[in-house]
Parts: sequence; C-alpha cells; structure tokens
Amino acid sequence: MNVYFLGMAISMVFYIVLGIAISRKVKNVNDFFVAGRQAPTILIVGSLVASYCSTGLFMGDVGEAYSGFFTPFMMTVMMQVGGYVLGSVFFGKYLRRSEALTIPEFFGKRFDSRPLRVLAAVTAIITMSVYLLSVMQGIGTLMNYVTGVDYNVCILLALITFAVLTVLSGSKGVLITDTLMFGIFTAASIIAIGIIVGKLGGWTVAVKNVTRLNPTLFSWHGDLSHLYPTGTENMVWAVLTGLTWMAVCAVGPWQSSRYLMAKNEHVVVRSAVWAAVGVAVLEFFVPTTAVLLNIYADKIPGSTESMIWAVMNLTPTIVGVVSLTGVLAAGISSATTFLSLIGSSVSNDIFVIESDKKKLTMGRIAIVAACLVVLILAVFNPPQIYIVLLLSGTVVVCSWFPVCIASIWSKRVTKTGAFIGMLCGFVGCAAMKIIGSVGGVSLPIYFDSFVVGLIANLLGLVIGSALTRPTVKETEEREKLFLIPKGEATAEEIRKTKRTLIGFMMFGVTVTIVLILLWVMPYWSEIK
Repeated sequence: MNVYFLGMAISMVFYIVLGIAISRKVKNVNDFFVAGRQAPTILIVGSLVASYCSTGLFMGDVGEAYSGFFTPFMMTVMMQVGGYVLGSVFFGKYLRRSEALTIPEFFGKRFDSRPLRVLAAVTAIITMSVYLLSVMQGIGTLMNYVTGVDYNVCILLALITFAVLTVLSGSKGVLITDTLMFGIFTAASIIAIGIIVGKLGGWTVAVKNVTRLNPTLFSWHGDLSHLYPTGTENMVWAVLTGLTWMAVCAVGPWQSSRYLMAKNEHVVVRSAVWAAVGVAVLEFFVPTTAVLLNIYADKIPGSTESMIWAVMNLTPTIVGVVSLTGVLAAGISSATTFLSLIGSSVSNDIFVIESDKKKLTMGRIAIVAACLVVLILAVFNPPQIYIVLLLSGTVVVCSWFPVCIASIWSKRVTKTGAFIGMLCGFVGCAAMKIIGSVGGVSLPIYFDSFVVGLIANLLGLVIGSALTRPTVKETEEREKLFLIPKGEATAEEIRKTKRTLIGFMMFGVTVTIVLILLWVMPYWSEIK
C-alpha cells in the first residue's frame, strides 16, 4: 500500500460516512429524487460541474490534448460552455416549472403520453449507464496506475463507495458530496498546475518550448495523424462536437436534472452561468497543461496518464495525494449523479408505483442493479474512456435535444412527433456511433453520428407532428409552462440574476484576452 492508495481509501470511507449521515434527512421521494426542491446556487453549481468533469476531463480530455488535438478540442470547449446558459434560459427554468420528479416525467406530462415517458426513461438509462461505464473505467485506470492495486479491485472499491452513497442519501447526498468534491478537485488542480508549470519554466516559456519541439501541437488543425488527415475535416469535427456538447450542457439528463432541485428559477439561471465559468476554467488549464507535458514525452507512459504522471513526479507528495484524490472525487461525483438518475427513472418512469415507500425501494434496487451491470462491463471490456464518453454524449443529444426545445417553443409539435423524433434520433446516432467506434469503420465527416442522429430526430419530429394535431391536454400543459410562479419576479432576485449575466459577459471578454496572451502570442512568436 502506497501513500496515494491510503489517501484514496480514506476519502472513500469519508464519502460513505457522509452519505450515511445525510441519509437521515431523506424522508420522502422529493428528498430522494429532487432534494426537496430547495437547493441553493452553490449546490447546483457544484453538482453541475462535478457531474460534468469526472475522469473524462482529467484523463479523456487530457489524453486528446496531449496527443496533439488541442486546438480542435479547445474549440469544442468554448462552444459547449454556452450551452449551460442557453439551456437554463430556454429549457431549464420551464423544466422546473413542471414540478416533475424526472425529465422523462416532464415529457410524459407535457405531451400527455405514457409511451414517450417510457422511451425517454429508457434512452436516459442507457445513456447514463454508458457514461457510468466510462467513469468506472477511468477510476479503475487511475487507481491501478497510481496505487499498483489490481484494476478489478479498484473499480470494485469505487463502486461500493458511490453505490452506498447514492442508495442511502439519494439526490440530497449527491448534491452535497458533488459540491464538496468539486471544491477538492478544483483547488487541487489549480495548485498542481501552478507547480507543474513553474517546473516547466513558466507558462509562456513552456508554450514556446513545446512549439519548438512539435509545432503541430498548438497549430490550428492539430496533429493530422490523430483523427482526420486534413485541417478542414478536423475543424468540422470540432464544430460538430462543440455543438453536441453545447446541447449536452443544455439538456443532458445529468445536467438539466439539477434544475429540478433548484430553490427557484433565478437559481437555475445563476447556477448555469457559474457552471459555465467553472467548466471553462478547468477545461482550458488542465488540458493545456497536458500539452505542455510533451516536454517529458519520453517518460510519460501514455496520453491518458500524462497529468497523473506529472502530479506524481513533478509536485510534492502531499499535493500529489490531494490532487489525485480530487480526480477520484470527480469520478465518484459523476457516478453518483448517474446512479441517482437511473434509480429515479426506473422507479418513477418505467414502473407505475403509487406508494412513495415502494418507489424509494425500487429506485434503490435499480441503483444496485445498474452497478452490477456496469461492473461486469468494466471488467470484461478494455478501457476506452474518450470513445465511450463521446458515445454517451452524442446519443443523448440526438435523442433529446430537438424534443426538449420543441416541447417548450413549438405549438405544433405533438406526442407522435416527439416519440418518433426521439426514437429515430436515438437509433440513428447509436447505429452510426457503433459502426464508427466499435466496428472500426472510418466514416466521412458528413456521416458523423451527430449529423445523422440529429437529422433523423428532426425528420421524425416534423413528419410525426405534420400527420397529427396537438390534443387539448397537450396544449394546456404547454401553456402552464409559461405561467410565472408566484415569488419568482421579486426585484432582488431579478437584480442578482442580471448582475450574474453581466458578469458572464465580462468573463467572455476575459477568456478572449487570456487565450491570446497564454496561447496565441507565445505560439505565434515561435512559428513566424
């Protein structure tokens, strides 16, 4: 047992104990599924960022950036963070008004359709199970590399941790632990990055040194041997992926479901803004630091482990322990979010259960069952963290995004159109993703799963709605979403939200300046 394993073990025990303590405050399904709808901004922000980051950021995204795909990847990041704000304004606050326990329940109520509710639940469960597999593989790879403990033992220990935490405390525990973990991995990342960059001679010096070593690492097209052979195709990929993840941040179930727990609609919007800031900061500094680590390419075992290696070899031991425990926390926080949503979708949407007590029991059984299935998949399939991550994100966008937006902003969309659109989007995207990723077939960029799935969804949505008419119930349910609840229009809350949005615009200007100073200028000075 080394010091890193000890730190991780202590943290996992702490989270389990915290989950047990929080479970005493879980009294009913509202507490378990939506945290009593009383969560403040800080808890929503913490959960949004923590459920997004996971090991996908610290290993998957890092691996892509280190491998020379930095600029296309950074384009996707700067596009996707806008999804938080757009999603909260155009979908999230209306979702909260529905007072549903889950997003599939929202679809069912909005379109007065049990089949659509079940379909939404099934697509959500499949997508989140796939995403959970990515997280499990990331946690296992991280712990195995850092501690030397067998990969299967590592994923079993992690699974026990987030299964116990989620089963006992539900969404209330998830929000609190997510926020705690968000604080840990953010602070640890900032400290570790500062030390690592210092050892590289400072930020601009490191950028110049890496550019001299390999000019393609920071070039506009990236390494042309990594994905597509031309810069144009790589840029098209970046735009499509950016749009995909913009939609994920806007309506993805592990993101937008947090809004159901918010204290009010202003918390929804403010949380989205701050989440966008948090994700943008982490997604710039962590992957960029990974690119700078190419200086040590002869010592780093693989792209996915580049930041882990740096933390273990370039920072003091105590910083390394805290940092890697923070990465573990990011993975656990995402896993608890996915499990909580799987449990609520099964017990609230798949089965018709009237009793709150039985609904809670079924939700907990579903969580345990999901853990066992994902454990088996993680053991018998080799880790493919980034591929699995992209698969889950793209599928949920193609299944849900057009239907989510149309459910609020279209008077003409019907239950038939929504059902056909969601089904066609899911099948079309999943089929293309499996052919491209699992089947090993190299597809042209215009056959990207995002393009095929989204077009299939829109065609199904339009054709299905053209052949039918909205019922009176569907129309009434949509009109209810535009009734502003009492207490939402207070002057103080409006002022706070306006200040937050102004701050976000200023943040956008700051990001532009930072990118120019820390990336463009040092790079350009070396290649001109």
